[in-house]
Amino acid sequence: MTIEAEEEITEERLVKSAERVRDLGEVFTPAITVQEMLDLLPIEMWQPHPSPTFLEPACGDGNFLVAILSRKLDAITQAGSRLPAGNDEDGILFHGLEALASIYAVDLSVDNIIGGVPGHEIGARTRLLTIFTDWIEQTTGKRLTARSVVLQSAQWILEHNVLVGNMLEFDSEGKPTGRDDLPLMDYTWSPDTLTVSVDRTTLGAVLAAESANNSGVMSLFGPEEPEFLWKGQAFQIRQADRISAPELNGPIRNGTGRNGG
Repeated sequence: MTIEAEEEITEERLVKSAERVRDLGEVFTPAITVQEMLDLLPIEMWQPHPSPTFLEPACGDGNFLVAILSRKLDAITQAGSRLPAGNDEDGILFHGLEALASIYAVDLSVDNIIGGVPGHEIGARTRLLTIFTDWIEQTTGKRLTARSVVLQSAQWILEHNVLVGNMLEFDSEGKPTGRDDLPLMDYTWSPDTLTVSVDRTTLGAVLAAESANNSGVMSLFGPEEPEFLWKGQAFQIRQADRISAPELNGPIRNGTGRNGG
């Protein structure tokens, strides 16, 4: 499914409700604005391998995410015989999973990430998965089913990359949000063997490393090293352990699943 077709079934509104604006600060970026912003990025940002990473800290239901993934997948199609993993079916599937895994996102609302509620049936994960599966069918003729290991691996990636969480350190009441505990997967893709290695870290460790790099001050205790999680064939990443993001602190609003406090 192209972005244009996907947008036809996902009604685009800048403000979905006054309540969501009040509780979540939720205002959406129009698709045409998303495309214009992405046009400003250098062409290297869409290379198939290594696939540059993107993080959307307040992703909503995924307007930026689907546009980014679509561009990455288009770049794979256009690369053809120049793909490091080859342009046969396995090579295309490998680079497709790599592109999907290069996108990270967080949002306060489970409605935006998961969907499945009246008026908000399709969440960001589902939108990304639909873009991915339709592209696979268009490029390889392979229709992924629920039993497909590639589909299950794509779902694993989305469950670990697109999270319900809060990228702010404190909520509106001044309470810690627990953002430093958000789990982040670090992928190393090897096209020559069609394998991937997955390390687990946290947002807090990433922020600490960035702070250390920019401070110019040496610390006796460096940032926490990533923890090895899994290594194997890229199509089997679904076999890796599942890591759940911590629940949010704060009042329960708009289905965010946060603990009362």
